This record gives sequence, structure tokens and C-alpha cells, in this order.
Amino acid sequence: MNQLSTKNDVLENIWKLENLFQNHSQTLLQLSQAVRRLERDVQGLQLQTNQTAGFVSQLGEVFRGLSFASHRNMSDLSTDLGRAKLSLQKQDMLLKETADQVDSLKDKLDQMGRTVGMVNRTVGSDISLHHSKIQDLQIQITNITQDTRTIRVTQINMEQLLRNEVAVLSNITEDLRLKDWEQSVALKNITLIEGPPGPKGEKGDSGLSGTPGIPGIPGEQGIQGPRGLRGVAGVDGAAGQKGELGLKGDRGEKGQKGDKGDKGYKGDKGDNGDETGTVVQPLVRLVNGSGPHEGRVEVYHEKRWGTICDDVWDKKDGDVVCRMLGFKGSKEIHRTGRFGQGSDLIWMDDVACAGTEDTIQECNFSGWGKTNCGHVEDAGVTCIP
Repeated sequence: MNQLSTKNDVLENIWKLENLFQNHSQTLLQLSQAVRRLERDVQGLQLQTNQTAGFVSQLGEVFRGLSFASHRNMSDLSTDLGRAKLSLQKQDMLLKETADQVDSLKDKLDQMGRTVGMVNRTVGSDISLHHSKIQDLQIQITNITQDTRTIRVTQINMEQLLRNEVAVLSNITEDLRLKDWEQSVALKNITLIEGPPGPKGEKGDSGLSGTPGIPGIPGEQGIQGPRGLRGVAGVDGAAGQKGELGLKGDRGEKGQKGDKGDKGYKGDKGDNGDETGTVVQPLVRLVNGSGPHEGRVEVYHEKRWGTICDDVWDKKDGDVVCRMLGFKGSKEIHRTGRFGQGSDLIWMDDVACAGTEDTIQECNFSGWGKTNCGHVEDAGVTCIP
């Protein structure tokens, strides 16, 4: 029995050893597989290391190229900085020129402000004149209103008188009817008294219908009320400031040659020549006035007559024109085409005379033919005879 138990123990131990051996065999297989994987990972790492080394060498080449490019960019940048410096200097010069232009514009604005002040004073005087006229109109309207009320009261009184007369006529008509009825009754009574009582007669026929009553007098139609007065027109607003002169446009294309014009009328007789035999052409004239002392101002330039725009046109300008024509000076200046609108060129604009010039051409102005006006702004003058 002891031997059998010993054999069984040995067999059991052998089985245990076999199980352990099998377990260790599996563990060894797993270890061998893990070792193979490690070898593959090591080989992959070596490949990555080789690739990294290649990348590092490529990066070195790239850095060397970048350093060369940066050096070249620095040189280009220095060149650009030099150009920018020159550009800034030019811009500085342009800014100085712009500042000068701004100063000149400021002077022009001051002059325009003075002109606007003058216009405002003129408009103020016109407004005060219109205000006085409006007050006169209001007084006239008040008088008309009172007259209308008086006429209305008279009308009401006449209507009341007509009503009273109609009532009197009605009473008279009623009295006539009563008297007619009384007379008919009296006649019947007289007949009964004079005649003997006769036998009872037969029932008589129905009597004739009485005459219809007199229709009443229709009332008179009421008098139409007076028409309401028209409201006073509002005062015109002040004219807006003149806009700035626009930029000069590009020159247009040359047009086609036009047809030959009709033959002109015979010209007026020329002026008498001086002692040397040359004809003296006047430089200024007045047109469409009531006499030679007033009219639209026109100047002669390049063998053509043209008008003057009324911008900043004042008495000093008129004095120069009148002295050119032999008068003592100007009595009154006119704007906005007072003596009609011209049809030729507008030769002068923004005329600003000091009053001591011998001719209008010596005064400051914008230049021959340079204007932004229309003929509705043609200037005029009335000289002292």
C-alpha cells in the first residue's frame, strides 16, 4: 500500500512537472515572439534614425540657403529703405506745397466770407423791405375784412326787412280772405231776409270746390358769403452760396467742319481814326440801357465782345468802367442780368478792382474766358451823367 501511494505521488508530480514544462514552453514561445518584435522595433528605430540623420543634413542645407537668402533680403531691404526715404522726402515737399495751397484757400475763403457778408447785408435789406410791404398788405387785409363785416351786417338787416315785408303781405292776404268770407255770409243773410220762406227744396248738388289758396311767397335765397382772403406768400429764402469751381475737363475731340454760314449783315460804321490814321477800338461799352450812361457791361478782347460775371462785382469795379467811358463814377451797380442776358462769351469773372485803375483790364480777375457763370449773372452799371 505504501508503494502504491508512493507511485501515485510520483505520477502526480510527473503530471505537475509536465504541466509546468508546458507552461514554461508557452512562456518561452511568448518571450521569443516578444524578442522578435523587439528586433523589428530596433530595426525600425535604426531606419528612423537614418532618416532623421538625412533630414538633419537636409535641414542644414536649408538653413544655409536661408542664411544666404536672408542676407540677400537684407540688402534688398536696405535698398527699399533708401527708396522709401526718398519717397518720404518727396511727400514732405508735397505736404509743404499743400500747406501753401491751404493758406491760399484760406485767404480765398476769407474773401468769400466778406462777399457772403455783403450778400447777407443786401438780403437783409431786401427782407426788411419785404417785411414792410407785408405789414402794409396786412393793414389792407384788415381794412378789407372790416368792410366785409360791414357789408355782412347790412345784408343781415336787409334780410330781416324782407322777412318783415313778407309777414305783412301774409297778414294782408289773410285779412282779404276774411273780408271775402264775411261779404259772402252777409249776402246769404240778406237773401234770407228779403225772400219769403219757400218750400223745402231738394238736396242740392255738391258745390264747386273752392279756389285753392294763394301759395306762400318763397323765401329768398341767402346771399353767398364772401370768399376767403388769399394768404400772404412766404418770403423767398436767401440764395445759397456759390459752389466751388470744378476741375477742368479733358479737351474734347475735334468736331466735324460745319456748313458755311449765311452771309452776315452789314456792320455798323467804324469809329473815326486818330491823327495817325489808325482806328481806336473802345475796350468797354454799355448795352441795353436807357441811355449811354447805363447798361450791361461788355469788354473787347481778341476782336470779340463779351460780358462780365457779377461775382464780387461792386462799386469800385463800376467806377473804373464809368471813368473809362468819360463819366465821373458809378451811381449804382447791377447784378443778375439787370439789362438782359448777353449771347457772346463771358470774358471776365471775379473782377476785384481797387478803384484806381485806368481800365477794367488792369483789375484782378480769374483770367480771360475762365468762368463758372452763366449769362443770367451778367453785370451792369449806372454811371453818374
